[in-house]
Parts: sequence; structure tokens; C-alpha cells
Amino acid sequence: MTHAVTSHYDNGRYHLINSANYTFDDSDYRLNFKPDSKRHAPIRQEIMDSFITQLCAMQSHYSKIFAFRFDLSVPAGMPVAESNKLVSELFTKLRGKFTAKRWNGQPIKKFAYGWVREKEKAKQVHYHCWIALPHFQVRVAGFGNEGTFGLINTLWSELTAQVGRARPCDGTYTINRDDHSSLVALVERVSYLAKARGKYSTGDGQRMFSASKLKIQANA
Repeated sequence: MTHAVTSHYDNGRYHLINSANYTFDDSDYRLNFKPDSKRHAPIRQEIMDSFITQLCAMQSHYSKIFAFRFDLSVPAGMPVAESNKLVSELFTKLRGKFTAKRWNGQPIKKFAYGWVREKEKAKQVHYHCWIALPHFQVRVAGFGNEGTFGLINTLWSELTAQVGRARPCDGTYTINRDDHSSLVALVERVSYLAKARGKYSTGDGQRMFSASKLKIQANA
């Protein structure tokens, strides 16, 4: 499968995918690339590669995983350096909460996630996120203050002094290791996060995206 990748050097070196088809590590994926749409944008390759790597790492540890999307708003006027730090703290606190034996009677030992910072017409930046968890421990996202999303919502509210909000996104995903199409569907969904539109460099080294650092298990 072929795809067009172009190199760019403004605000640092990066690459853009200009295709709905993408091959990574000899596997084929679909991307949310719609040139006929008014809000069309190419896809940032570095973001996409990072996200796919983490999803594949989860698959190497679990034959079945559960994933969902959510967005985070931050207090008006908050500097990017501070909001980035809070997003990192959110996932650190989540990891701590996952150590409790409340997830099907045991702790969640491994999970994967990714986030992007974005700003388009709104005055304040916001964050798009995804998280992938062991299916045998988490099978629904939850809502309000319930379930995994509820935990995210509560932690984010605490981190932002009850000003920031977490918002669940429509749709959840169950990914089976022996069904590549289930992973393809999730990759296409998270590829929207990697669109170039709305991404910008602050000029002071602040990340515009990040992901977990889960290692791929050999001989999975």
C-alpha cells in the first residue's frame, strides 16, 4: 500500500501523511484523511506512529483490549507549560488509581494512552485523548462520575481546581488481537487527533502530543 509523506521544516522538522491509507510495521491502516472536506487536513506522521506503536504494545500484552476517547478543557488563560503538566499529572494519577484491586478484583497492570494539544478558533488550548485498557478488567467507559471516565473526570476536576472539564466522546472500541480490522477501526478514529490543523509550536519546547511508553512484549 502506498501513501504520500511530505517533509516540513517550519517550527521543527516533521512529516505529513497525505493519504487515507497508511502502512506501519508491515500492517495496513486507514486514516481520517478526507481531502474533499472543507476542514480537510493532512496527518502528522510522528503522532500517528507513536499512537499505533502503543496500541500494538497493548495488543502484545492482552489478546483483547478496550478503548475510548475523551477531551479535556483547561482554565482560561492557563499557559501551555502548565496545562501540559496537568495532563501528564492526570495520567500519572490514573496509574496510581489503577493499582487498587477494584478492577475485576485486581489492579490494572498495563494501559496505553495518547494525547494531543490543539487550538483552532477557541482562545484556549484543549486536549484530545484516548486510553486503552485490558478488556477483562474494563468493558465500558462510564459517564459522569462513574466508571473509568468518571475517575478521569474527577481527577481532572481536582487538578484544575474544578474549572477544567473532561468530556466523553461517542463510541467505544473492543480490539481483538486476531482481528486486525478491529484495530484498524480504532486507528482511524485516533488519527483525527493527529491532523495537522490546530497543531502549533510554542517555541519553548512544549510538547504538542505525547503517549505512554509501554514496551512491546516479545513473542506475543
